[in-house]
Amino acid sequence: MKLSIITISFNAEECIEKTIESVLNQSVPVFEYIMIDGASSDHTYDIIKSYDEKFQNRGIHFIHISEPDKGISDAFNKGVKLAEGDIIGIINADDELLPDANAILQEEWEKVKADVYYGNCWWVDTGRNIEYISRPRQDLSLLLHTMILIHPSTFVAKKAYDECGVFNVDYRYCMDKDLLYRLYKSGKSFKYIDAELTRFKAGGVSDKNLKAVLKEGEKNAIYYGAPFLKTKVMFAKKYVKNKIIILVKKTPLYLFLYRRLKNGRGINR
Repeated sequence: MKLSIITISFNAEECIEKTIESVLNQSVPVFEYIMIDGASSDHTYDIIKSYDEKFQNRGIHFIHISEPDKGISDAFNKGVKLAEGDIIGIINADDELLPDANAILQEEWEKVKADVYYGNCWWVDTGRNIEYISRPRQDLSLLLHTMILIHPSTFVAKKAYDECGVFNVDYRYCMDKDLLYRLYKSGKSFKYIDAELTRFKAGGVSDKNLKAVLKEGEKNAIYYGAPFLKTKVMFAKKYVKNKIIILVKKTPLYLFLYRRLKNGRGINR
C-alpha cells in the first residue's frame, strides 16, 4: 500500500517543521508527501524547500507548491489531484502524524481493503494545558448532522475520491463532513482502527468560528434531505450546548477534575 500525505499551510513558519518531521520520520516511510502552501508571506515555504534532500534520502516523493488558492477546500483538492498513492491522508500545519501511523495503516490494508480508514487522535488543547485521546463515534449515519470522525486520523482511498468527487469548494468549514457523508451514502466501505494515528492541536479555524460551522453544517444536512424544521431546531440546540461546554471547560473546577481523572485512570473524549 502506498500512502500519500497532504499538508496545506499558510504563514505557518512557527509550527510547520514539527508537521514535516512527523511525516519524514515514520517508522515505515510514506510513499509521498505533498505540501500545498497558499503563497505564505513569511518563511514557511523556505522551510518546506529546505527538506528536499532529506525526503530524497529516505526515498519519499516530496512535492511542494506555493501559490494563492481559493480557500481550504481548494488547497485540499490541489493535493488530492497530485497524489498518486493508494490511500491519502491530510495532516495540516501544526498537527502531527504519529510515528507508527503508516505502519499501522499498512497492517490494516493487508487485513481489509477499505475505502476509508479512520482511527483515534491525541487531542491537544495548549490553551488549557490538557490533552486526551479522542475516539470517533461508530454510527456513520450521524455524519449527516455532525463530523463524528477525526479529520487528520481519517484516510481515504484515491479510488474513492475518483469515484465520488473531492472537497466541495463552496464549504469553508464542513468540507470534510460533506465528503465523508458522500462516501458513506454512496456505499463506500469504512474500517475503524482502534489506535492513535495523529496528534491534533485544537484552536483551528473551525474552533474559532463555532456559529459559522454549525450554520454550514445545518445547510449541508438539509441539502442531503434532513427535515428542515427538525434540523433547524437540532442545530440551535447544538449551538447552545457547545457554548455551555466551552464555558464549563474554562472553569477551575473542570480543570481540577480533569487532571484528577487523568492521573488516576486516564481520560478519553
